Amino acid sequence: MEISPYRTGVKAVTLVGMLDRQMKLLLRVGAVSVAITAVIAIAAPTLLASALGLPLDLDPEMVLWTLRISGAVLLPLAGFMALAAAFFPERALRQSGALMMLFLVVASLLLVVAPTEWVWGRVTFLVLAGLALPLYFKALRARLRHR
Repeated sequence: MEISPYRTGVKAVTLVGMLDRQMKLLLRVGAVSVAITAVIAIAAPTLLASALGLPLDLDPEMVLWTLRISGAVLLPLAGFMALAAAFFPERALRQSGALMMLFLVVASLLLVVAPTEWVWGRVTFLVLAGLALPLYFKALRARLRHR
């Protein structure tokens, strides 16, 4: 494929495709991680509770059911992310990426201010969110720059 010397040529179309692939990859990887977390929250909530440092000494049944319900809420989010990566047009991909950035920021802030111990699961989530946020931002910013 030959690259056109004009701004609206093949080079611009190739760049748009590359940026769309970046967002689709981020959404697919995020969908897998959210789905795994949701399944763990539903099937083994004690494992997730200990990984996040949630106390089970006061009312363990309430904490475990809350985690199971959270897992049930996360499953559709994982499905949304996978469907967005597979079928959404370019503009909807950008909006999905912005929505995922909001989700990561809110979840991270809640984990930072949570009145529990700092354990490996909590730190792991914050590190992964800290890696994903700039990648989403880069894909969104690059796409806006090359419109």
